[in-house]
Amino acid sequence: MKRYYVEGDALPPKSCALCAHWKPMSRECEAFPDEIPDEIWSGENPHTKPFPGDNGIQFEQIPLRALAEAS
Repeated sequence: MKRYYVEGDALPPKSCALCAHWKPMSRECEAFPDEIPDEIWSGENPHTKPFPGDNGIQFEQIPLRALAEAS
């Protein structure tokens, strides 16, 4: 079952919120299209190295320019 980020849920970890692969307002990303595992979502694992089931995709920071333009 997919879990969606909604008001009142725990905020995504910094690594997910700053990742180019994360799908905002959800616990999904290109690496984990069904659900980001708890170990990564909790922030315990920043997903900078391969993780089982990540489809070969790891954390990739959103370019700082894109972050500035979104503000």
